[in-house]
Amino acid sequence: MRGRGIAGLAAIAVAVTTVAATPAMGAAPPPAGEIDAGSTPITRIAANPVPFAADSPFNQLIGPDTLVDPRSSTMVRSLVRSARQGFVVARRRWSVPVYFANASTPRRKVRLTARWRAARALHGVPIPRGARPDPEDDGSIAIVDRSTGCEYDFWQFKQKRGRWTASWGNSTRTDGTGVYPNGLSARASGFALTAGLLWPEDLAGNSIEHALAFSYDFTKAGGPVAPATETDGVTRGRTAIPIGARVRLDPTLDLNTLNLNRYQMMIAQALQRYGMILVDSGGGISVYARGPRGAPRQAWKGLLPRSTYPPLDAIPVHRLQVMNTGPQIRDPDIHIVPSGCGRFTGVRQ
Repeated sequence: MRGRGIAGLAAIAVAVTTVAATPAMGAAPPPAGEIDAGSTPITRIAANPVPFAADSPFNQLIGPDTLVDPRSSTMVRSLVRSARQGFVVARRRWSVPVYFANASTPRRKVRLTARWRAARALHGVPIPRGARPDPEDDGSIAIVDRSTGCEYDFWQFKQKRGRWTASWGNSTRTDGTGVYPNGLSARASGFALTAGLLWPEDLAGNSIEHALAFSYDFTKAGGPVAPATETDGVTRGRTAIPIGARVRLDPTLDLNTLNLNRYQMMIAQALQRYGMILVDSGGGISVYARGPRGAPRQAWKGLLPRSTYPPLDAIPVHRLQVMNTGPQIRDPDIHIVPSGCGRFTGVRQ
């Protein structure tokens, strides 16, 4: 429903990328707030800018009693197949630009244009000057208003002659769970665009303390699984994984045997502890990161290589595990749930 991703580009990126000046992990991590940039340490605040509530599914550690799905090994076969196109961080393209607004940011109307739209416009959206979406077809953008605790998410966001449109958009609270309770998100899953996002602040610290959001090719038809509330999955067959599923890296795998560089090690550790949640359909396996648009200049310097799609292929995909998915929601109840952020007009009943 919200577009397909980085298929051929990811494979090319994995083939040509060289990792910039990041040491192999195995030694002790640097002091809190520092990163090894290859020469001079850079200091940043190590905190998730949009943490969501403690009960958000993205903030849940995978407990020792959490069960692996009995069909996990079958479903992992589709991950291995998808990874042939690349296992990457979507950073420069097919990513999520995030802009921060405050009480003085002008409020605007965003006209909604998708044929299936549930409303004609969202009013009261704080749009910072120069806000631009991701350059690819999804045109994703998230705007977080720190003065109100509201997040505004848009799919195929555009600005022309001083007017703003999007195929679809919705809003949620940043002190909530990061889940739109009845779908109609800017993702194909019901999750907020910043939920599970990889931030520079994550890699500037010593660990990533949340689950990651990812997409892949073979999202399953027949409905999402909790905590997702909608899906664009169309793949039928035993190996397909439903949107909303949580996938982890086998916790018995000794990461020190893999010769991972720093960012790969941190992501692998997060995949063992929190996992990654399937949020969308796309080519290859992509972990979503904050895009360069809207971010401070050189925000990722010393944290990720400069490539469009930093590779994660050193992490063994065949050692991933699909956690118990529970039943698919065959006919999810899709409708607008007011968040107290912005105002819809032209709502369709």
